[in-house]
Amino acid sequence: MGGITKKHTNKKNKGSFRTAALALGISVIADALDYMAAPLFSIPIIGDVFDVITTGLLYSITKSKVSVIMNLAEFIPFVGDFLPVYTVSTLIWIMREYEYESFFKKLLSLISNKR
Repeated sequence: MGGITKKHTNKKNKGSFRTAALALGISVIADALDYMAAPLFSIPIIGDVFDVITTGLLYSITKSKVSVIMNLAEFIPFVGDFLPVYTVSTLIWIMREYEYESFFKKLLSLISNKR
C-alpha cells in the first residue's frame, strides 16, 4: 500500500535580507524621530498615535508578537521616549529569525566555562 509521506517544512518563514533591512531602517528612523522630536511626541495623543502607527507597521513587516510586546514599552512615559525600543526589538527579532541566538548562546557558554 502506498504511504503518505510528509515533507518536513520549516514553520518559521525565513525572511529576506531586504525585509530585515526595511524593519531595521524603520525602527532606527522611528527611534530617532522619537528622540529628536521629543517635545512634539511628548504630547500624549500625538506621541501615542505615532507609537501605534510605528508598532503596527513593524508588526506588518515582522509578524512578531514578541516585538509588539516589547514595543509596548513606548507607552511608558519618559522611559519609552529615551530608550531605542523599536531598534532593540527589531534587532532581537532579526537574531531570532536568522537563528543568531544559538551563536550567542555558544559564545556565552565559551565565556562562562572555566578552564
